[in-house]
Amino acid sequence: MVDEVAKSLKLNRNLSNNLSKAIELDRAIKIGWGAQGDAKPKEGEVGIAPHLPDGARVRLLGNLGDFTAFCCKGGTFTLEGNALGWFGAFSSGGRLVVERDAGFRCGHGMTGGRLFCQGSVGDEAGAALNGGTLIVRGHAGQRTGIGMQDGTVIVVGDCKADAGQGMTGGRIIVDGRCLPEGEGALQRGLTKAEHKEINGLLKEHDLTVSEDAVVIEADASSSIPSTPPQKTVWGDFSDIGLISGEIPIDASSPIDVVTLLTRGEEDDGIVFPLPVLPELESGKGLSGSLLSEQPCLVEADPRGIDLVRIGETNVSNADSLLPNAAGVVLDLDDFPPLHDGEILALMTGLRSHLGDDKPTLIAGRVDRVTNLHRMLNDQPIDGAIIRLTSGLGMAAPAALPRIGLSARDAGVSETLHILDIPWGATADDAAIAAAAGCGIIRANPFEAEEEIPGTQKARAVAVENWLAEFSATLRGRLTDMGVDALEKLNRRHLRALEHDTAAQSGLRLAGYDRPLPQWMGQ
Repeated sequence: MVDEVAKSLKLNRNLSNNLSKAIELDRAIKIGWGAQGDAKPKEGEVGIAPHLPDGARVRLLGNLGDFTAFCCKGGTFTLEGNALGWFGAFSSGGRLVVERDAGFRCGHGMTGGRLFCQGSVGDEAGAALNGGTLIVRGHAGQRTGIGMQDGTVIVVGDCKADAGQGMTGGRIIVDGRCLPEGEGALQRGLTKAEHKEINGLLKEHDLTVSEDAVVIEADASSSIPSTPPQKTVWGDFSDIGLISGEIPIDASSPIDVVTLLTRGEEDDGIVFPLPVLPELESGKGLSGSLLSEQPCLVEADPRGIDLVRIGETNVSNADSLLPNAAGVVLDLDDFPPLHDGEILALMTGLRSHLGDDKPTLIAGRVDRVTNLHRMLNDQPIDGAIIRLTSGLGMAAPAALPRIGLSARDAGVSETLHILDIPWGATADDAAIAAAAGCGIIRANPFEAEEEIPGTQKARAVAVENWLAEFSATLRGRLTDMGVDALEKLNRRHLRALEHDTAAQSGLRLAGYDRPLPQWMGQ
């Protein structure tokens, strides 16, 4: 896996270094051939050629893995070989060609451009399509166009069952055998006007569809309503106490609350002066005596010290966001379901923009923490943000042992954990999280506020004041506890203030000063 990522990053780096010059000279880049034209095909690289810009022309020989040419913005990309899943996903422009077969979810989430597969495609090709055109010369797998909202899918060959499942817009044209359409879709014949239009689109590919081709489109009378469970967390940490030490520290004593996030031993990493990651929509205008040094989690305009949260809504802009950022957080809750190999491929493509030496993190829900920890152990990922909110609605204190035991079992207890606090977080929440093994908390500084300041300057001032109060409260708490470094906190510093919290969390019950019997041995 490490070798696969390394060769993929190297290929993307070489492509990026040559791309601007090739566009300027209007030349195509050929990959997979030697200087004398001899074939040297690539094999298994992942996340290749992300975010191709207008004017780019790339031809690659070989068989590639997941997320090839995703988020294409323009130009052309031709693959002389096969591609695995998510080929051309999230593309907004350009012309993509795979000369053999493409795998699962080919063209997922496209909003523009054209993708042409000369072979066949796997299941769920064109899923969540919201524009653009996907043309398949061969056959298509099951659930083609699932969740389509707009755009056109043309299958010249056969199409397996459940095409158009849950679609709300767009159309699927099938000229071969077509098994029954999916729920929420209906099938009809091709009109003369559509027949002319579709053959006009296919002319440059030397293809045609017959007048007997069928159209699959949304059935407004048979939609599929789906309301996910509300993501909640029961309570907060107010029923967890922090033990004051027998001998406090002088209030003026030096206190070490700095946390470091690195990729390796020689990496300078990201320095967190306070154990909190404020989440804000944008990093623009964030400055102040504390704020200028404190990394934030943003979705736009990152500063050089900020982490960028990447989800389905902003992945197409990752090429402009990540080069200026200190690291990336891949939000798994904001993407369709991805298996480990697909996550690795997507992260590899993003790292091509971010740089090899900057940290990468994943974010997900506490009820899926075992899966997050497995990926932390198996993949080159540097940390995790764990959300307390979930469809399970777990009690907040109960999340702490679940995270700790899972991390211990996966062997990732020393990897940085950032606990996502969904309420108005305080310095005590940060101390409790640190004692439970989560070195930093993610917090919204305006969670408890009725209004968010309307200007950049006012917002920066408000966050600066919030950080100042956070810093003073944290210092006061640690000096009272007699602890001079945040990293010295552990579960022995925590007490459950009532029986239910002790039962949920495994913490020692205040006054009883030992875990409840059911937690003995854990």
